[in-house]
Amino acid sequence: MKKYHVLYEAVCAMLSEAREVEPASLSADMPLRQLGLDSLDYVELMLLAQRSFGISLKAEMFIEQPDLTLGELCHYMAAQ
Repeated sequence: MKKYHVLYEAVCAMLSEAREVEPASLSADMPLRQLGLDSLDYVELMLLAQRSFGISLKAEMFIEQPDLTLGELCHYMAAQ
């Protein structure tokens, strides 16, 4: 679970900066689409995963799962 928490904190930090929201306002059960992310935000997220953690995320994941939550994304990343 430690890897999940490290990933969750990093993703929350990136999203809070990108969307100018407080990290405390984010929750694991929040759908990413609720944050109003655009394509550049998703690219940033994919780059963060690759550069910081060596995890490859594909754009199709976000397209095919429009209701993907922050927690689901971090669990997926932790399993890689």
